[in-house]
Amino acid sequence: DILKSAFGGVRVLLLNDKKLPVTIEASFALQSLLQKHPATKDLLAPHVGNVIQKLLVSIKETENEDLTYVMQELIEKYSEDIHTVAVPLVTELVKTFQAMLEELAEAEDEDNSSYKTMTAMGILNTIQNLLSAVSQNKKIMPKIENILADLISTVLKGGIVDYYEEIFQMIQILTALRVTSVMWNVLFQMYEAFKNDGHDYFPDMMGALHNYATVDSSKFLSNPQYIEIMYNISKTVLKKQESEDPQYNALKLVEVIIVNHRGKIDHMLHMFMSLALDKLAQSVQTQELRAMALLVVVAAIWYNPVLAMHLLDKYKLPNSSESVVEQFFNQLFSDAEVFIGIHDKKVAVLGLCELIMHPSAPKPFEHIADKLIPYFITLLKNLRVAYQLRREEENEESEDEEGEEGGEEDEELESEDDEWDDEGTEYLTKLEEFVPGDMSGLFDLEHLECFDTVLDDEETAPCEFTTFKRLLEFLMKNEGSHEVLMKCVDDDLKKDMESIIQYADRETDRKRSEMIENQGGYNFENSFEVPSSFNF
Repeated sequence: DILKSAFGGVRVLLLNDKKLPVTIEASFALQSLLQKHPATKDLLAPHVGNVIQKLLVSIKETENEDLTYVMQELIEKYSEDIHTVAVPLVTELVKTFQAMLEELAEAEDEDNSSYKTMTAMGILNTIQNLLSAVSQNKKIMPKIENILADLISTVLKGGIVDYYEEIFQMIQILTALRVTSVMWNVLFQMYEAFKNDGHDYFPDMMGALHNYATVDSSKFLSNPQYIEIMYNISKTVLKKQESEDPQYNALKLVEVIIVNHRGKIDHMLHMFMSLALDKLAQSVQTQELRAMALLVVVAAIWYNPVLAMHLLDKYKLPNSSESVVEQFFNQLFSDAEVFIGIHDKKVAVLGLCELIMHPSAPKPFEHIADKLIPYFITLLKNLRVAYQLRREEENEESEDEEGEEGGEEDEELESEDDEWDDEGTEYLTKLEEFVPGDMSGLFDLEHLECFDTVLDDEETAPCEFTTFKRLLEFLMKNEGSHEVLMKCVDDDLKKDMESIIQYADRETDRKRSEMIENQGGYNFENSFEVPSSFNF
């Protein structure tokens, strides 16, 4: 077999030849075989541990950046087999990286320093790939975490900004499933690095900060310094950064903290709301940034409508006597179409439903009476189309596997969605005004839906459609509120409301069916006694 012969020759040269140029070329030849001939993977499997060790030695001796890409490819292709060598491999990679840092500190040749820096980045990327491959392994992750803690500390405390992006991504992987005491200490190091010279790297920090705020809620709230760090970072970014992306991420971090810690951060709510309101009070804003600031306030209303409305009413606009409450709701309603993401629209629906239904919350009907129901209808119609688009994307890859299964169900869904065709087309047209170009990747846009909250968990989060239905039932029982809010609802809006209620009922049935299916289906055992005869 030609492939076996070629592989055997490459393997012998890579593992046994002592001449570095030969070893390097053999490494690249092996990479090429893996990329072009899938069968090479099985041939290499028994030798992959030795090949990785040899590659590591070659990287140390040559500082060749391209060799780190070969290493990354091996880790990616053999992720399930890499666990046994993960700890010693990380140990050696860290040693190699730290040795390169020492060389860089003494280097005088700028070109050579640039080359070494790129190779060092390649080593960090290799460690990231390795981390991703073994992140679920609870036995070895603590060992790897302890090894990497020194590396992280070296870079952050040393202010070595060239590697901040890679280090922050590494921290994000290490905190994705659990946050240990070692990693909580790293949060303080991140904050010091941010204060010293890391403002520009805040978007790179965002993934790790999101993990710190969400993965272990009780631990996050147990030390006031943790949430103060989040507040101080967000405040600094919003005040000192001019570009939109960091500011958007800062407001998103605030919104995540408010939503994920409902009822537990009352003492901080006014500070977080002020960050958003201060941004809204500024004259120069993009639509997207303004929508994110509005969303923070709506999230606060969902968090605690009584407290949030009190704080909103107390907020004073500079050089203005106009009610902040009135300005806020006017802006919110006029920006209904600017809420692009599913999450944003869902929070808006749930927040305002909470405000109206809460028994003690003030009802600012004089500001919102004629706009509230149309606002709900706009958001919910757009949400339905957005969910459909997301389902289509998710189902695209699995269509071939599913085959003919569920044919009848598909026909039913198609007939249900016929009435929404016009709204769907209109929604996509409006989205293109804010996200021009190809819409197929809309729901992958990082700045829209990347950082999830408890409201994005489909199994546990409240459904916005059924919540709206409960709101309508609530209004029916409160004639005064019902009359005020419904007086501007015309026949077309009533038809839309009926369709939304029907959709809410279908969503309730769907979730009930999924719950039953996840529990193993209906249990008919001993449910009733079958009679021996029937009397018709």
